[in-house]
Amino acid sequence: MIKIKSLQQLKRESRQGAEFFILLKFNLRSTKWIEWDAQNKVFNVINFIDGSEQTLTEKQLMDQEWSDIGHAINCGWL
Repeated sequence: MIKIKSLQQLKRESRQGAEFFILLKFNLRSTKWIEWDAQNKVFNVINFIDGSEQTLTEKQLMDQEWSDIGHAINCGWL
């Protein structure tokens, strides 16, 4: 298990698609499948909690109104 510390690191680690989780309170986790699509410059995200899917630009991924992933990276929770 590695901690994701930057957007660039997330891109490298998710090129082939990989399972990630955000550490929540009380040791709970929000598990996601994240894949970086370099050709289209978007992240494809599947949220395991409800099966929802998102396609997010880098800017959207880092914006808390779209996703908690960017905030989790900045806080060291991903």
